[in-house]
Amino acid sequence: MLMACSKTAELTTADISELYIADFVSSAPNQCGPEDVDLNNSEVLQFFQLARVVEHKTLHDHYNYAPCAIEGTLKSQQQSCSWQVRAGATGYIKCAEQYRYYACDNCDALFSNH
Repeated sequence: MLMACSKTAELTTADISELYIADFVSSAPNQCGPEDVDLNNSEVLQFFQLARVVEHKTLHDHYNYAPCAIEGTLKSQQQSCSWQVRAGATGYIKCAEQYRYYACDNCDALFSNH
């Protein structure tokens, strides 16, 4: 029984459905624009598949925090969640009040195709 409980707490990309892009945001529009994070729905899903889960401190200390991002909603295990993917190949998924942070070291092709 414990194994089943711990499995449901983990988020896997197989659990993700109904992923939608809602908006583009930028705190520095002259430096970071929509073309810097121009992903479609399937590419966002691919980002989360390729990325690894990291601690917020690791994200802060070792990754580029790009000033622009796309964000949207998805369902994970029937729960409505929000997500964000930044131009620096980092992101998060937030379900209820729980954040799961992601960093992708192998996502250059996703961000340079456009």
